[in-house]
Amino acid sequence: MITYDFGTIVLIEFPHTDMMSVSRRPALVLYDAGDQDVLVARITSQEQNSKADLKITDWRKCGLLDESYIRLGKLATIEKNFILRKLGYLEANEMIIVKSMMRNIFNL
Repeated sequence: MITYDFGTIVLIEFPHTDMMSVSRRPALVLYDAGDQDVLVARITSQEQNSKADLKITDWRKCGLLDESYIRLGKLATIEKNFILRKLGYLEANEMIIVKSMMRNIFNL
């Protein structure tokens, strides 16, 4: 079974909150326990400015088509079979920022 590292950016079929449909979009892998699921955060090209959103500095290097934002307040556990392909990897310095933001969001 394929495993995904923290910081991998993938193209997925992301479920809508009503669970009735999905949208194809990039997502950041946050956790892979080695089973059939991964925990991901949505990535959007729509500008976001909440305390749970991070603007990706070098989005081209990450394999993204447009300036993008990681929505750490929009998480989902999805089956790996919804992952269409890997797009790239988040830069190491931004992975550190993501970890810090997650600690703040969840008061860890």
